[in-house]
Amino acid sequence: MSFSDSKLQDTDKPLRVLMVTGIYPTEHKPHSGTFIKSQVDSLITAGLEVELIHPKPGPVPIRYATAALQVFLKTLTGHFEVVHGHYGLWCLAARLQWTTPVVASFLGSDLLGVVTADGSTSKKGALVVQISRWLCHLVNAVTVKTEQMKKAASGNKIFVIPDGVDFELFHPMPRAEARAALGWNQDRYYILFGNDPKRPVKNFPLAQTAIERLHARGVSTELVVANGLPQTTLVLYINASNALILPSICEGSPNIVKEAMACNVPVVATNVGDVAQVIGHTKGCSVCLSDPDSLAAALEEALRHTEPTTGRIDIKHLENAIVARQIIAVYEQIKYKR
Repeated sequence: MSFSDSKLQDTDKPLRVLMVTGIYPTEHKPHSGTFIKSQVDSLITAGLEVELIHPKPGPVPIRYATAALQVFLKTLTGHFEVVHGHYGLWCLAARLQWTTPVVASFLGSDLLGVVTADGSTSKKGALVVQISRWLCHLVNAVTVKTEQMKKAASGNKIFVIPDGVDFELFHPMPRAEARAALGWNQDRYYILFGNDPKRPVKNFPLAQTAIERLHARGVSTELVVANGLPQTTLVLYINASNALILPSICEGSPNIVKEAMACNVPVVATNVGDVAQVIGHTKGCSVCLSDPDSLAAALEEALRHTEPTTGRIDIKHLENAIVARQIIAVYEQIKYKR
């Protein structure tokens, strides 16, 4: 049987993917890696078979070793056409076998570095960056979230594919209805910070200062933190808020921004990652300098935008099913490169 004949026979079989990740939603961490689960779900909906390797919590070296061993044993069976790793060191675990093509998906800090409280990058983060950039030349394909990450990765097999958005889950709903469900005051202004305030790169102090400047301008608002929430609750927080603030120092392609856009809620953000491309053409949204006065002025403008934004229409190209097709196209390109 020729290679072309076998390839034709394989077209009727579902593509089988082994997914490797250190973050994934669990009962105790329902917010962890939700974007990866969303991707897995969209690939399964598209007809693929996806098996997940997500080691249980424990010492980090043991988790990596467990993942690498599982990948090695499972790929020996020849059952999978592709191994898909997410984040630098988990991509390394995916590559520690040579029987099955590997897609490495980098998330941001693994290629750009981990920002510390003083604005520098951590030494541990620098090591991960070195490993990730080295891996770009050893895997069969690389996906990154932004053009900035593509430049950091280097190579000729790199695809820019931002995370998709679950439009069925993240959808507009009446603000009054969302606030009633959460027990929020119907008459207050609420600004949402949708990240972990303890992570220096997310720059929560700048959000706090921006709100203080907004108060000084005579606008009474409340800054609400949405961190560690299941997505079914997060969508209520987004729809109940007047605007989302993202004051980050560095980002790849922040999912919270795209989720707010899918709910037609205004977004005010610093110019990080692909934010300017995602919100830059949507009335009611603003890309600002990393400055509290600039953010405060933009938030005040967002509060005046009383109608829903056109965010959902403006990011329709990021709907999960569309992004899944782009990922599948990458799989198809490499699945015979054994």
